[in-house]
Amino acid sequence: MEPLLIESADLPWLTAGRAKLLQGGHKHHCLLITGPPAIGKDLLALDMANHLLCENSAEGGACGSCQACHLVSSSMHPDLHILMPETYAEHDDPTLLNHAQRYLDTGQSSQKRKPSGQISVDSARLLAEALLGTSRTGGPKVALVLAADTLNRNAANAMLKVLEEPVGMTHFILVTSYPYRLPSTIHSRCVRVECQGPSREDTAAWLSARHAVGNKQLSALLMSGLGPIDLDETLQNEDLKPINALIAYCMGDDNEIPQGLGLAARCANIGLERALTILQSMALATVRESVRGQPPSAGRGLFRDVQFSLRAFRKLGLARERVGSAVDGQLALEDICAWMCGAHSQP
Repeated sequence: MEPLLIESADLPWLTAGRAKLLQGGHKHHCLLITGPPAIGKDLLALDMANHLLCENSAEGGACGSCQACHLVSSSMHPDLHILMPETYAEHDDPTLLNHAQRYLDTGQSSQKRKPSGQISVDSARLLAEALLGTSRTGGPKVALVLAADTLNRNAANAMLKVLEEPVGMTHFILVTSYPYRLPSTIHSRCVRVECQGPSREDTAAWLSARHAVGNKQLSALLMSGLGPIDLDETLQNEDLKPINALIAYCMGDDNEIPQGLGLAARCANIGLERALTILQSMALATVRESVRGQPPSAGRGLFRDVQFSLRAFRKLGLARERVGSAVDGQLALEDICAWMCGAHSQP
């Protein structure tokens, strides 16, 4: 099945932010686009980059018909530079991926290895060198840095000089869901643009319009805490079973007492980052229900107790911070799952 391509204009929750961004209100050379994960910030950043490069741009955005717009849409614009971690290569928009290829593989090693979750110093240096040169088209140069929080310290330092003193008409657009992870030297040089994520109702309506999905499946997906773009990808790939299995196990629907290895196995079927997101979202749901005076929806499940859920929420947050670091992902997953199941079983 052909993937259902998404443009930022297709995402109703970004309408207000998109209009404000493209109507000329942001002239600073470095923008920082932030907001919840998987809501379409990368697509919005690409629209802004196209707007800056367009030869006939107006307040509504790029014209879509000039040579610069055709170069962007065909992933051939020499003055559009995109940095992203290697782990993005499996999921992001084709236009973004194609422009990023020159920085994704620096040719430093032929050894087969897992894709990196960080933007390397080699990639950042290549970008800085490219931006110090003259524009290939005689117009502006635009650098998109997606998941900018994954710049390691050396990579951030490699970019700092060109960020402080941009050559010619050079624009930076940094995108992150975790702006607090950025070094202060980077953060302080940016104008921040905050994007609002959709409500559960808006997410449900958007997904229902794109997919034939039942109410029960939709409820489970919304409980996962994943962003609408991730949920859309899950539905396109018809990959609901692992998510449903993990949620059911945590809810106690199968009447099993949660065990560390069993929980870790279900998480491994989804992937470390998404599994941690789902577990933390379920812990947070119990805390919110407690604040509202509601009984926990987890019933007899893993997150039935509010005090345990608070501790689990903090530990899962720390575990998510370490995703993509040198820590072995499988060992980290087994450790957090063993702790949760052990703490859950205590009176």
